[in-house]
Amino acid sequence: MKFSSFKITITALCILSLGACTQPELDDDFIVGAAPKIGEYNTSADVASANLVAYFPFEGSNADAKGGVTGGKTVGNPTYVTGRKGKAYKGADGAFFSYDNPGPIATLTSYTTSMWLNTQKHTDGAESVFVVVKDDKSFWGNFFMLIEGNGSGNNKMHMKLHFEKNSPAVPNVEHWVDLPEDMRPDNMYGGWKHVAFTYDAATSKHAWFINGQKWNIGDREERKSGVGTAGLGALSFKAATKFVIGGFQQHLGGSFGGADVWMRNYRGAMDEFRIYNKALTAQEINALFQLEIQGR
Repeated sequence: MKFSSFKITITALCILSLGACTQPELDDDFIVGAAPKIGEYNTSADVASANLVAYFPFEGSNADAKGGVTGGKTVGNPTYVTGRKGKAYKGADGAFFSYDNPGPIATLTSYTTSMWLNTQKHTDGAESVFVVVKDDKSFWGNFFMLIEGNGSGNNKMHMKLHFEKNSPAVPNVEHWVDLPEDMRPDNMYGGWKHVAFTYDAATSKHAWFINGQKWNIGDREERKSGVGTAGLGALSFKAATKFVIGGFQQHLGGSFGGADVWMRNYRGAMDEFRIYNKALTAQEINALFQLEIQGR
């Protein structure tokens, strides 16, 4: 591991500056275990530990370390590569993990998803990072994230997030968070990036975080139900019978039919995938980011 006072200075600036934080994170930019205890946390496992409902460290296994998401199956030929911490999942065409029981993910009303991504720019369709399946023959899942192809000359990553509220009062309300090009995070390819999304049922607000810093998503932060002026409130998923990492629900076949040609598997690397049943605070997400870049 390389070491220099210059790199420590750059790292400190990266953590403090949102613009710099979107630069590629190289493995030798950080000294493992060098930083003092961050706030009240010694390790990333300490951050909102009571609210962590699923955790996929990908240490040579597709298992949920929390044990609530079960029935994991490996489809195709995903591999394990050097990760942000230990090993990481590496996707490929036709490769994904499916789980017969999404456990506590199926009943999320608020959420935080946190993960490290390391992927290359692609132009051929949209890659699905994860999906909480909606097993009622609907086209879209209950909750998913995808990365659209980028055929432009820039390195802004076009991420989309979709989540639903299915309840008697507000049936089948779909929400897409899709930023215009001028608001997408830049320099997102070719290095490890920490990406987190939150939704708070109490405020009906959604937030994005890139490398531990809150990202400006403008009026997309406020999630309205479309019924009067009431906020969306608590989410409620429908027929959430499966969970998929690295693919769309159509990749499961059967009642979902076949995947359209634009539906690609996630082909990059993913590490330290965590799902919480609350919206973490900005301070909690920043602590999670800082601890994980130190291997803690």
